Amino acid sequence: MTKSEYVTIQEAARRSGVSDKTIQRAIRRGILPARYPLPNRCEIVVADLERIRTGQVSGQSDVSIEIRVAALERQVQALEQQIQQLLTRSAVSRVQSSSSRRLRGRTTDSLPTHLVSVWAFAELHRIPEQKVQAHIDISLLPVHRGTWTDHDGQAVSVTFDAKGRQAFHLLYHEIPWFVPCSKCPHALPERI
Repeated sequence: MTKSEYVTIQEAARRSGVSDKTIQRAIRRGILPARYPLPNRCEIVVADLERIRTGQVSGQSDVSIEIRVAALERQVQALEQQIQQLLTRSAVSRVQSSSSRRLRGRTTDSLPTHLVSVWAFAELHRIPEQKVQAHIDISLLPVHRGTWTDHDGQAVSVTFDAKGRQAFHLLYHEIPWFVPCSKCPHALPERI
């Protein structure tokens, strides 16, 4: 009688080219025999691993893998279409918002003292505009939109109040290229 070589779930996964979870599922389904010499130790005979091929562990044939891949490709296409629709809606709503402000005949006011231009603030702290815009788009950074003129006469349409400055600081202050200003850390003003 030859002595069998046993391996752990992790080693079985490595040798089979699959994940630990896949090996565990195969054991639970009875596809892969295993023994438990200790409560927290599972052992698998190395010879039993040869029954398992990548893609066969779950008991499905190669044909079903092709079907599953095709289904996943269709899901990816559907998700890409949804993303495109969301981006289109977002662009349309920005244009409508901009045109409605123009239609109302809103005049350009001076930038209120409690607001600061998002782009000037990002530049001061050396955070790229693309990064800031991405975080505004997913609502990580609270902003105010409007039409103002800053003290240099520059048009400002996206601003931070105290909450926005604080969120900006919390989000970016640990990034290596972040440059603090004299008011960092940006905390909310104390209420009396």
